[in-house]
Amino acid sequence: MKIQKSLYGKTKDGREVYSFIISNESGAYIELVSYGATLNKIVVPDKDGKLADVLVGFDTMEGQELCTDSQGRTVGRVANRIAGKGFDLDGKNYQITKNVDGKFTLHSNHEYEIAVWNDEIIGDNSVKFTYHSPNGAEGFPGEVDNEVTFSFSEDNEVKISYNCVPSEKCPLNITNHAYFNLDGFDGGKILDHIVKFYCDAYTPTDSDAIPTGEIRSVEGTPFDFRNAKKIGKDVDADDEQLIIGRGYDHNFQIENYDGSLKLYAEVKSEKSGRIMECYTDLPGVQFYIGNFMDGTQTGKESKPLTHRSGFCLETQYFPDAVNHKEFIQNVFSPDKPFISTSVYKFSK
Repeated sequence: MKIQKSLYGKTKDGREVYSFIISNESGAYIELVSYGATLNKIVVPDKDGKLADVLVGFDTMEGQELCTDSQGRTVGRVANRIAGKGFDLDGKNYQITKNVDGKFTLHSNHEYEIAVWNDEIIGDNSVKFTYHSPNGAEGFPGEVDNEVTFSFSEDNEVKISYNCVPSEKCPLNITNHAYFNLDGFDGGKILDHIVKFYCDAYTPTDSDAIPTGEIRSVEGTPFDFRNAKKIGKDVDADDEQLIIGRGYDHNFQIENYDGSLKLYAEVKSEKSGRIMECYTDLPGVQFYIGNFMDGTQTGKESKPLTHRSGFCLETQYFPDAVNHKEFIQNVFSPDKPFISTSVYKFSK
C-alpha cells in the first residue's frame, strides 16, 4: 500500500485543496480530496481485470465548487432533511437554515461539504480529515469537532470511520454522499444494476420528501429489494412514493439493527461483473438513484452528469428523526459522540 499527496487546486477564495491517492499492490486505488472530505474516485477491476473509476463526480476544482448534488462529499452536521419547524431540544426550539426554497433544511445547508478539511496521513493506507464546526453554525447548538478517516485495503475495501464530538447536546447524522456506477463513472444509466437490500421497511415521505413518521413494510411494494432485482424493475410503478421522489429517494430500515456492523446491501453489474458489498452500524440508508441529475452539470472528463447515471447509499439515522420520537434518535453530547463506520467492499 502507498499514499501519494498532491495539490489538487485552490478554491475561488484561495484556499489550498489537496488530493490523496491510496493504492494497493494490484493497482486499484481511491482518491480523496480535502475539499468537503470527498471520496472522489474508487478505481477497481471489472470481470476482465480492467480498472475503472466507479464514482460519478468531478475531476477539477472548478467542478467541485460548482457541484450541487453532493457527489462524494462528507455531509453534516445532519445529513438529509429536517422539517421547516426546525427542532426542539431541552425545551428550546432551534430554527436552522432552511436552504430549500425557504421551506426546510437539506444537508445542513452543505456546511461540511464546502469546508476545506485539515488532513493527516495515517500509516500507508489511511487519511484522516478534521473539521471544526463553529458554535451556532447554520443555527445548530454548540461546536462540533469532526474526524473522518478513509482507509483502503489490499482486497479493495473502502472503510469510512466517523468520530464527531459536540461541545453540547446536538443532533448529528454524518454520512458520505458517493454516487456509484459499477460500469464506470461514464457507464450510463444504473437501472440494470442488481440490488439486494437487507432492509424490511422504509419511511414514506410527504411531498417535500420529509418522512411522515410511518415505518412501512416493504412487503408487496416496489421498495422490496430483499430478493435481488434490477433497480429499474419497479421504478416506474404507479406508486405515490415513487412519484413524490421521481423514483427511489427514500430511507430504508436495516434489519435487526443493534449498533453492530452489518451487511445491508449487495449490488452487482452483470455488464462489468463488479460486485459491491455494503456495511454499516447505523439503522438506515438513503437509496437515491440520481433522479434530479439532468445533464446540465459537467463531471469527470467533461462529460455531463446525466439522469440516473449514479446511485447513492447514504448510511444514516432516519431523516428528520429529531422530530419523530418513534425513530431512533440522533442527539449526541460530549460524553456520547457520533461514532460510526461504513464499508464498501468491491469484488468481481
